[in-house]
Amino acid sequence: MKKTILLFLLSIAMLRVVAQRPSEPALQHGPELQGDSIVFPLTLVDAFPFVSAEVNGVKGKFMFDTGNKCYIEINDNLVNLPRKRAVSKGQVGSGQSFVSNMNDTIAEVKFKNGLTYRNLLNITSANLDFLQDHITPDCIGYIGHDFFKGYLFKLDYVKRKLTFYKVTQDRKRSKDFLKGEKVVAVLNFETRRLPNHPMVRVKIGGVDLLGSFDTGQYGLIQLEDQAANVLKKKKLLVDAGKNGYDDSTVDVNNLVINGSFNVSVKGIAPFSLEQTAPFRKGMQITEANYICFGYRFFEQYKTVWDYDEKKIYVLEK
Repeated sequence: MKKTILLFLLSIAMLRVVAQRPSEPALQHGPELQGDSIVFPLTLVDAFPFVSAEVNGVKGKFMFDTGNKCYIEINDNLVNLPRKRAVSKGQVGSGQSFVSNMNDTIAEVKFKNGLTYRNLLNITSANLDFLQDHITPDCIGYIGHDFFKGYLFKLDYVKRKLTFYKVTQDRKRSKDFLKGEKVVAVLNFETRRLPNHPMVRVKIGGVDLLGSFDTGQYGLIQLEDQAANVLKKKKLLVDAGKNGYDDSTVDVNNLVINGSFNVSVKGIAPFSLEQTAPFRKGMQITEANYICFGYRFFEQYKTVWDYDEKKIYVLEK
């Protein structure tokens, strides 16, 4: 079902945390990582990237979702948070609504790599039972864009590894995060209303689209009827049958990103304009045709996301 394909959140949260490394005294920090480089082992569950953690002693996995702007968001259907306060209503990109809560009762968040946060303040939560029902029963929530403010990251699905690199002037010059890598393309991107959604220009067989990137989905394409008919005739948009959720999928051939990088993606979901309406306004999408690059793109490459320089490096896997 399509609600498992598109799970990014469009809410914006300002978060304050108290963070600490093991064996260090608690210090006041903003919502960002600490250290020069930090590696998280990745677990892929049906194409979605997760990192293992414990929240208040409850073991589970956070989805690494760049489509979510929050620092962390906790699944309060799995973790009992008795003092949560309802603050707003939100919506996931696939249309489900939920109540967003605020919490000052997060005693500890401990990641598998040892990074530990204690006595967290102003942390959001919501009932994310749809993630438990359709992806993994131990989904403990999300980590999103604000989690890695001041860092760029490398996403490697082959080695099941997520690496964050602190942005420094030396790193900007040396680009040590590319050492030993073969760069296939460097994609300059823009952002609009939501700073966590990188956007690029895409062309397929003469049809112009807006493209974006999001780790929290397989990928999708939404076309005007005339554009879809043109691409089907050119065999650039090909029916690929049903996926494991009984959703229709398509293969999209010969996409050109930013006028130079050619790629094809297989098995993404065709969406209608009506189905993209829940997130078009929030993401400030005005273009008639739109494609989102998710797992079906990332499985082909390693990628480095540099929000500071507004570049995505596409690397040979």
